[in-house]
Amino acid sequence: MKKLYTFLAAGMVIWIGGCSLPTGKPGGRYSAKDCKPVPFRPDRAADKVVIKQSEHKLYVYHNGKVIKVMRTSLGKYTMSKGPKVKQGDFCTPVGHYRIVDKRCHSLKYRAMTISYPNAEDLARAKKLGVKPGNYITFHGQPYWNRDGHGDSYTLSHDWTNGCIALTNKDLDWLWSAVKPGTPIIIER
Repeated sequence: MKKLYTFLAAGMVIWIGGCSLPTGKPGGRYSAKDCKPVPFRPDRAADKVVIKQSEHKLYVYHNGKVIKVMRTSLGKYTMSKGPKVKQGDFCTPVGHYRIVDKRCHSLKYRAMTISYPNAEDLARAKKLGVKPGNYITFHGQPYWNRDGHGDSYTLSHDWTNGCIALTNKDLDWLWSAVKPGTPIIIER
């Protein structure tokens, strides 16, 4: 019975936590029709994206100027424990990264993977004898909030496993402004 409760608790953490791989079906699931194409917009082509954890804000720069500011949710222990150090710490990393890919996500609408861990993250993890973790993304909202009715709730606290969560509307906007290779700077 204890194993069953442990399994159920782990499943709830992944479902609520936010950054699980795009598998499983808890809480509903986005389908291909939910992930319509969002064309790249050269007029908003991002020079860089800066996330300021202390502000829970994401800044998009175009031609060196801020053109969009978005609210974010972070890893659920980021503000109390600090930046990501190891796999499973539920913290969002700090450092310089790049967008690696963009794809539809069956649980969180869309996801853009960043290049975490970088060389500094790997060196720190090795020194500490831990695994740094991986699969840090920008992602959208859980399926239950696909229409945005719960955005105020989901943006009022940190709830991800270490990812940066945006509203689906903001994620669509960001999707149109970045390409793989776009620099990402995550600051404390």
